[in-house]
Amino acid sequence: MLSNGLGTADEGGDHARTRHPHRRHPRPRARRDPHGRHSPTVDELAATLGLHPNSVRLHTAALRESGLVTQDSRDTSGGGRGRPQVTYRTSDRGAWTGRRDYQLLASLLLSELEGDDPAATARRMGRAWGRRIAAEGSGRNDDDTTHTAPDATTRTRIVATLDDLGFEPSAVVESAIGAVQATDIPAGGTSAALESVELRNCPFRELVDPRDGVVCALHAGMLDGLAEETSIDVELIPFTTPQACTVRMRPGSTRLS
Repeated sequence: MLSNGLGTADEGGDHARTRHPHRRHPRPRARRDPHGRHSPTVDELAATLGLHPNSVRLHTAALRESGLVTQDSRDTSGGGRGRPQVTYRTSDRGAWTGRRDYQLLASLLLSELEGDDPAATARRMGRAWGRRIAAEGSGRNDDDTTHTAPDATTRTRIVATLDDLGFEPSAVVESAIGAVQATDIPAGGTSAALESVELRNCPFRELVDPRDGVVCALHAGMLDGLAEETSIDVELIPFTTPQACTVRMRPGSTRLS
């Protein structure tokens, strides 16, 4: 077995496919070696993995581009002439390529929300989250309550935040005959007249349970926090279609926290 070098954990590592999704690369696995023996060469890897050296070169190149392995050299000349051999070893990042289950972690945390009304607790958490996003976006602290953004700027900021978080917002447009459809929001912002956006994706979709509404309450609270200290009322309407939710933004009174 090669020591302190690369083996194969499986043939479908997500990180290895990052830049080359059409190819399957062996995923690097760190090998502990208290004696500090050398890292493997392409030929040594090929012999261990049962692959052709040219295939190994493609794999190691992709892994190196992804930052999962580093390249070094080994002097085999004994101090004389000769070309050093190229060797590979797992990087600090590549040593941590095992399976992750953040969905399980999130589920456990959501299940432990305290109080008789978990949705209300989630909404308070979301509101604090939205305030932080708003403060980071405007370069001010939560204690600064002197700034009130114009309506158009507020709408633009909210839609941009939803897009950054992966909600895939699209404008909801009503035609002259009353038909409603969603359309992509042009680059550069939103119109002051825009009142509704449809969210075509939920980053936490696997955690959503319509029966308790906890995840939806978290998102609604985030919108509350974003819209605080502005003159916009923001409302999240969950599952206006089986695949989407809607956010309504309408003029209201300025709210200072």
